[in-house]
Amino acid sequence: MDCKTVMAPIKVSLYADDAAGTAIDFMVEKHMGLVPVTERDGAFAGLISGDRLMEFMLPRTLTTMGGVKRGFKRASYLHETAGEMHERLDALRERPLGELVDRDVMVAHPDTPLIDALMMIKQKQYVVPVVDGDGKLVGAISFFSVLYALRQEYDRETAEKAKAKERDERRKAREETP
Repeated sequence: MDCKTVMAPIKVSLYADDAAGTAIDFMVEKHMGLVPVTERDGAFAGLISGDRLMEFMLPRTLTTMGGVKRGFKRASYLHETAGEMHERLDALRERPLGELVDRDVMVAHPDTPLIDALMMIKQKQYVVPVVDGDGKLVGAISFFSVLYALRQEYDRETAEKAKAKERDERRKAREETP
């Protein structure tokens, strides 16, 4: 089984020159935490994640002290207000998406064996972009698209077996009739 068999098509494109607010709204609406981003010509640009966006929503104090990188777990001493968080979110929404995407991601090709994409997912890259030979985004694979494809495959197998059984029964009926 290869990637083209299970990849989900990209129905809505998020572009690197879009404002980040477009991606934020899309991610909230679709309940997606990790989505591919392309250039206007369809070339894969990178992935944008809720985790990545959250980095830009944290107080500058944490990010300049390196607290985010060192894994501080508590920052309650900062006494954040909703207004301060809204200011950072509003500023983030205006930034070009291309400045925020993670460009250092693994990709697969349509003919890449599915097992290789599954290993990428296992390594915590929860969405694997599928690109063609020109680097254009043609689909994506996630845990859910694999399950969906396997369910569809099961349904196809069941239907084929039912059709074969029906053909056999018709053939036997014809042979028994004088």
